Formats: sequence, C-alpha cells, structure tokens
Amino acid sequence: MPRENGLSRLTFTSEHPDFYYSVLNVPKSASQNEIRERYRALSVIFHPDKQHDERTKNTASKKFLDIQKAYEILSDPFLREVYDILGEDGLKLDWPVELRSKSKDEIQDTLKHTKRSITRHNLENTIRPRGSLTCGIDASSLSVDEGDRKDKKLVQKIVRRIKEVQISSLIVRHSIRKEFGEKTKLALSSSIASDEVIGVGVISAGNILGTIAHQYSPRIGLEATTALLRPQTLNLKTTYRDDNKNTAFFIQCHISPFMPRFPPPFTASWSRRLSRNGFTEGNITVHTGPRPRVLFNITSPTAFNFTMDRHIKRSQLSQTAGSVSGFAVGTQEWTYGATLDGLNSSLSAGIAYTFTELALQAKLGIEWGLTGLALMLTGTWQNESSEVAASVGLNPQGVLMKLDLSYLQQRFSVPIMLSHDYDAALALFTAVIPSTAFVLGYHYYLRPRRRAQRAAFLRAARRILDDDMSVIRRETEETLSLLKDTAQKHMQAESTKGGLVIVEASYGPSEQDSGTKDLVMDVTIALQALVHNSQVYIAGHRTKSGIQGFYDPTPSLSKSLRVRYVFRGRMHYAEIPDCVPVVLPLEDHLVS
Repeated sequence: MPRENGLSRLTFTSEHPDFYYSVLNVPKSASQNEIRERYRALSVIFHPDKQHDERTKNTASKKFLDIQKAYEILSDPFLREVYDILGEDGLKLDWPVELRSKSKDEIQDTLKHTKRSITRHNLENTIRPRGSLTCGIDASSLSVDEGDRKDKKLVQKIVRRIKEVQISSLIVRHSIRKEFGEKTKLALSSSIASDEVIGVGVISAGNILGTIAHQYSPRIGLEATTALLRPQTLNLKTTYRDDNKNTAFFIQCHISPFMPRFPPPFTASWSRRLSRNGFTEGNITVHTGPRPRVLFNITSPTAFNFTMDRHIKRSQLSQTAGSVSGFAVGTQEWTYGATLDGLNSSLSAGIAYTFTELALQAKLGIEWGLTGLALMLTGTWQNESSEVAASVGLNPQGVLMKLDLSYLQQRFSVPIMLSHDYDAALALFTAVIPSTAFVLGYHYYLRPRRRAQRAAFLRAARRILDDDMSVIRRETEETLSLLKDTAQKHMQAESTKGGLVIVEASYGPSEQDSGTKDLVMDVTIALQALVHNSQVYIAGHRTKSGIQGFYDPTPSLSKSLRVRYVFRGRMHYAEIPDCVPVVLPLEDHLVS
C-alpha cells in the first residue's frame, strides 16, 4: 500500500483515463511489441532532431515528450497496471519496491484495494460524517449489599441480580461537515438523549446544532454555533494563536434569548509554553455564569527512546525497524492541575505513557478535593481507522467502567455504573478486567504484529544491503586484509605481556533476533588493530561505521558494538551503543 498522505491528494477525475494509449494510438490490449513498434514509428516523426522547420519544432518537442512519457509508462508492466487501474494519479504515489516482485494477480488486488480506499476516503471527505452511540448501563445491582435478604438458591440470587441490570441512558449523535474553500467550514450535528431518572421516569431530549467556522487569518479563528430547536442558544467563539504556537487564547460566549444576561456567561482560556526549549505548557481557564470556576493546568511531555540510538529523530521512526517489544520509544506526560469551584474545588495530577511503535497509551489520573479522592485508569489503542479504549474510575459517586470502540469515525461508548458507593476493592477488581484484556491483546495481537512489521522491514533492509552495499562490503573486506598483519602484531605483543587481546567483536543491530542474524559484521580484526598500550579508545557522539574495517550493516537500525576480550588473563565482555564512547579495558566489563 502507498503512503496514507498520498492517498488524500488523489481524486480520479481525469477526463481522459486512457490518454497515454491515445498518444501511441494503441488499444489497451496491445502487446509490448506493438507498443514498442508504435513508439519507434512516432519517434521518427516527432523527434526534435528530425525537425527542420522552426515553426513546428516546439510543437514537435511537446508531442515527443508525451510520446516518450507514454512509452515509459506502458512499457513498464508494473506502471502499466497502476495506470490501467488508478489512472495517471496512481503514478504519483510512492509504491513499495517489494510490490513489483509480486504476481500480477497480487498486484491487481493491491491496486484495486487502494482504489477502493481512495474512493471511500474522497466520499467521506465530502461531508465528513461522524456518528456516536452512547449506551449507559446501570449494573450496580451486581455489587449492592442486600443486608438480611437471602435467596434460597445461589443461582436464583445471581439471576435476579442480572435481571436488575438496566439501560440508564441512551445518546445518539451524528454530524456532517462541509468545507467551503480553505478558510470556511459548515457543520451540522444532531443529538437525541434518553435518560431514566429515579422517581421521574424516562426523560428524552434532542436538538440540532449548526456551526460555521472561519479562519480569518493564520492567527485568528471565528466560530458560531446555534441550536435550531429549543432550548435555543447561541455560542460565539474566537481563538488566537501566535505564529510560533507558543501562546493560544480563546473566549466563548453563551447567549440564550430565553434567559438574557448581561454580560453573558463566557469561558476564557489562555495557554502558553513555559519553557523556550521544552514542551511544558500552562493553561488557565475561567468560567463565569451561575457556576463560576477557575481551572489551572500544567502539562509536561518528555520523549523517551531506549533503542540505544537516541540521535534518531522522532520523524524518522517510521523509517526504522524499531524495537522487538514495541515499548522502547514513546512519550511520558505529566499533568498537574487545580480547580477552584466552591465545594467541588480539587487538586489533580496524572501521568500518561504513549508507546509510539504500538500506538498504545496508558494513563493514570488522581484527583483530591473536598468531596474525597477520585482515581481514573485508562488504556487506549488505535490505528489508522480504529480505536479501542477502556477506563475504570473511582470517585465519591461510585465505580464506573467505560468501554469505547471506534471505527471509521463511528464511535460506540458503553459507560457501566458498577456501584453507587465509594468501593475501592470493587474498583481494583474491575481494573483487572481491562488490564488483562490489554495484556492478552498485546501478547496475541500487538506483539506478533510488531514482530511481523519488524521482520518485513529487515527483509527490505537486507535486500537494499545486498543490492547497494556490495561495493562497500568488498572495500571493507579489502581494508580488513590490510589491517590483518597489524592486528596480528598487536595481538602477539599484548599476549606476551598479558595485555588487551580482542577475542571476538561484532557490530550490528542492538536488539538481536532471528531476523537480524545476517546483519551483524565481524570487527575483531579492526578492533584489535586499534589496541595501543593495552588500551582502546573510540570517541562518542558519532557512529562507529566510519572506523577503518567497519561499515553500517543496517542504516535504519540502532546498532551496538559487542566485544569479548582478555585482559591480564581474565575474560571481559562489553556491549556498547553506537554513539557511546568505547574505553577498554574497564573493571565493569569483567566476567565473574
């Protein structure tokens, strides 16, 4: 499959889908010989060197370029398949090299699947439909303490409790959005809600909202939302963001014709990056109206990379094989906050880990206020089209578990109220359920998927190594032959005085598995040649592939130098990341 960002630019609206066949004047069923003969015949007529009239030379040159391009595409079996199925727009996509080696049927299946994906993507972008269904369930009967009430049989008790589980709320939302130019967007959303209130019964409500948003300038955006049904309201919103995206501000006014207020209630929020070189951000939000409150938040994200190749930029992660486990690269984010809201005032803190390679996030939040302590544990996994999330919350109102499923912008949420009491034991037991589900999902789906992606990347890297590095490998072998005598002299001299002798040294991927065995090079001779006065020193902060006798066997993988050596008759072993300095010998390397 081509890259996703390329798909979004294609429309398949060409008025001449068989243009290149028309240029050569051949049918779509033409053989390669027919295409070749027709190209030769037309080239003789329109080749610029064959033109003697200056008035027709420019026209002939343009026609010759069309003929040449048509021949380049139709004479290539793969490009011809792409052109036949996807048209000229398909030629703009960046197709993987391994696709060319597949059979004709496999290529056609891939191209047809790509065409369906692009067509669906373009149709969805026309109005961008979004839908959600929230089904609230009250399952507190499963954990309620019934006191002296006893059933004759355990089965009857379980059945009765299950029957008392009921749907407490049902909310359906749907929205569409249409863009008018690059700056203006119009959205229409509808919602229908049904809630069961104790002592009152079922209460239903719904409304239709219309929103128009206009980006007045790169810094300023305007937005207006109105309710078309009762209760009719009007929300006006203005946003500002500076050019460097260090400061953001928005203010939103809530206007109701049935309950006029002056000034109208408003919400104002100001965000600013707190450090010049970091990503720590502070936010202050103020709400006015019947329930005024002020919120303070500080968010501090920090990237981590345990692949031993920390010089790789995050934008280059997609170009690397990544780690075997999938937990080596990601982001740690701390959040601190305070809320001033009368009796509901509270302090909060949270931590979230996002594992980029697995598209997995784990989040823990804690809030302490005048009403008590609240905890929230959330896990989320997502890919290009789907998302799965589960959360468990404990607060003074009870224990809540929420499940979220999303596919192609359609979301299904199930909040389940497990208890109306503050039950820490129940919350802990409940947290085991989604946690176990995520562990099983990682073991049986995410990890095999990560290993398959890594294996595919390594196969491609091995092909590139065989095709493009044969000359480099030959030069390295010749270099090692030149260093062999020097290394032999150093080894004999060091052995005589009980100094530093390199027994074995290899340079290759930091994480080794079955897919990386062929991507490790032997650098024993090269490293022994560097021994001087029973010491080896290699500077850090740069790759070791430039050392004489070394080369980069895996340009897209993090690498390490593994050395087994003898010093003063005792065995030592060291495993050193690529950009870390090498100092031999060290007592820390001693093998006990």
